[in-house]
Amino acid sequence: MTEAMNTVQHILTEWTAKFSTDSIIKKFLFSIIAYILIRIAFKAVHFLIDRLTIPTDQALKVKKSLHYIRRLVFILCLLPIWLANMRNILTFMGLFSAGLAFAFKDVISSILGWVIIVMNKPFQTGDRIQIGNVAGDIMEINTFYTTILEVNQSTTQSTGNFISIPNIKLLMEPVFNETKIFPYAWGELYIYLTLDSNWELAKDILQKIAGKYLGAIVEEAKESITDAWKKYPIFYTKLNPMIYTSIEQGRIVLTLRFMAGARNARNMQHQVYEEVLKQFSVYEDIKLK
Repeated sequence: MTEAMNTVQHILTEWTAKFSTDSIIKKFLFSIIAYILIRIAFKAVHFLIDRLTIPTDQALKVKKSLHYIRRLVFILCLLPIWLANMRNILTFMGLFSAGLAFAFKDVISSILGWVIIVMNKPFQTGDRIQIGNVAGDIMEINTFYTTILEVNQSTTQSTGNFISIPNIKLLMEPVFNETKIFPYAWGELYIYLTLDSNWELAKDILQKIAGKYLGAIVEEAKESITDAWKKYPIFYTKLNPMIYTSIEQGRIVLTLRFMAGARNARNMQHQVYEEVLKQFSVYEDIKLK
């Protein structure tokens, strides 16, 4: 072990001595060459991983680990190039960093945003978030960007589009996390009837349908609230489906307010609507409008 350490130290000493008399420009060029070579090498490793028959989730974890290893290797390669003459590097960095800070302020901000996201974990891979007019499931949180698989906000189903959001934007704008603490949300379903319809019978039928298809969700949501209460004071007390009656634009409106999973709202609506159509069709005095 000692011999190995001495060998590594000897190699670093010789490498450092090699660059001790080189100019700043030459060192900068060597740094770029080192970056390109390392990037090509790790791209080749990624290619080999894609060729292997391993589960997708494991492949993603390996690639993510290689992402950080590549940066570490690059830093280790820079040390002997730049540490040979600290006066030169400090002079160069003093002048160069000012220009970089201005030219790449958005890049630097995104890196800082990534650090904050990783440390505080306001969201993580797999969460469904919404920022501005964009919503989706988080696929990857990278140094500069967070990649999400977009979902249609009206249907809550995937569009198949991947969207890369700069990390700094995720810190500058409100982010709605739909699944992290309490993975359920209130939804509403509207049934429109003519004014001469037997709305009381329709309401009774709708209440039974809601109990049939939405009752199990209520029990799951109650358990989730118990867990969420350990972090945040959530004061939901009535989770059962509720039906509100109103009259709008010459028609009776039955509004079913219900709790559904963040990723399952449309399926729940689909089941309820189909059952409503089947059961209402039996009664001549219930007329949809």
